[in-house]
Amino acid sequence: MKLFPLLLAALLAAVTAHAAPETHWRDQAASELDAARDAVRAGHPGAIDKDNPAFGQWDAKGYEQARAMLPMVDSYDSMLAVVRYYLAGFQDGSLTYLDDVRKAGDQVSVAGWRLDYANGTYRVGAVLSGWAKPLPPVGARLLSCDGQAPDQRLRQRARYFDGRDLPGVRHGLAAAFTRLDMRGDALKQCTFRTAKGEVLALAQHYSAVTAQEGWAMPPTAPVPAPFGYTLRDGLLWIRVSDFREGSQTAEKKEALLEEMRELKDVRAIVFDTRGSAGEDLQFAYSVYTAVTGGLSYDASGAPREYGEWRASDIAVKEMERRIALAKAAEGPDSRQADWLDTFRNQFLMAQKDGRHWIEQDGGLKLSRADFVFMQARLRRFSGKLALVTDENCATTCRDFAEGVRRVPALVHMGQATSASSSYTEAAYVSLPSGNRLQLPMKVMRERPPEHGHNRVLAPDVPLRVDMRNDAAVRKAVLAALPR
Repeated sequence: MKLFPLLLAALLAAVTAHAAPETHWRDQAASELDAARDAVRAGHPGAIDKDNPAFGQWDAKGYEQARAMLPMVDSYDSMLAVVRYYLAGFQDGSLTYLDDVRKAGDQVSVAGWRLDYANGTYRVGAVLSGWAKPLPPVGARLLSCDGQAPDQRLRQRARYFDGRDLPGVRHGLAAAFTRLDMRGDALKQCTFRTAKGEVLALAQHYSAVTAQEGWAMPPTAPVPAPFGYTLRDGLLWIRVSDFREGSQTAEKKEALLEEMRELKDVRAIVFDTRGSAGEDLQFAYSVYTAVTGGLSYDASGAPREYGEWRASDIAVKEMERRIALAKAAEGPDSRQADWLDTFRNQFLMAQKDGRHWIEQDGGLKLSRADFVFMQARLRRFSGKLALVTDENCATTCRDFAEGVRRVPALVHMGQATSASSSYTEAAYVSLPSGNRLQLPMKVMRERPPEHGHNRVLAPDVPLRVDMRNDAAVRKAVLAALPR
């Protein structure tokens, strides 16, 4: 007779790990918040960065505000919202709380439709079938919800994800517009304009669906194109949007680079980074060098940037993790592992000596204007050069954009990139829930203003077209290329 209760308990635990009483979620949120704060204080460079007093101010203020939200916590998602609210307020794109433990069968509360952003407009991108209440038609333009324009509402949503007031942040959160994270934030009524011009005012009703059902309405974000190029009528168009490690084997990469070095009759080159996935920066630079020869300039006497790593226990553990990964990939005699081991010892020595920072050279401190002044020139290409970015261009995509923008003759087109962060080199810290905190360990110093904290790279020529439409982008780029 005891078998059935045991089986039932096992099934409930397997199907929904998050179906727990509200008090459990409040306790979990408090524990998670405290652990996240402890990690930030123990390992984030901003916590001891005298050049960023706002960081410490938000730590105190944001923590108290997040704690005040605890009585509203009644679910896994509201637990995430409390922790993310605290972290988002630091306005550091490198500081991220990951949703590692969510399962496809866990429930989320949604309003039955998904919002998309494209070409300056918010529209209904998808609806869930079988919804009990009226839903807007796919393609309808969202005018307002509860008297707020979509951007206003998304600014409020951003406090649970990313505190930087950037267009790309708001647009990227469109897909989460109708998801309910915190009790009390539910939409009541939204107004739409249909393709026929009809204005619809619809009451909003939330229902719990599985995460898998919610994922059945995926956002129509740009899909990273595979790396490739076309050469047509003297125009070399290079899609460098997929920088992912392993997207090409080493042999294929080298063969492709050799092929590109031998290209003839190239009069213009476009580096198209739309939809960048971001990891294999070295290959992107190899492509750039293969077709242009790289940039030649005399920077003798130029000042240098530098970085400072925080000498924390978190950094030591991260170096040990990287050493293990290097040995697993390259064997016990890995040169990378040896270098990392030496670097880890610098952290240990700094801690022993009571030093908070380890300084590391960051290269030349040169702005875009400096390269113009130095009359920098490409070694093997003198034609027209363009860079295309969208607002999703972040991390290594943005680094690549910074690099090629040094060419004085280059014209940057498209949308402004995502913002940079002065904090970099992520460690991963496990929190009580099983989710991880992505925490930067290093702060960059003496960077040019255009590469400063939370600065975007603005295009020379904004393209006011749908950046997901290849034909429209190509037409706009060709029209904007210098004659």
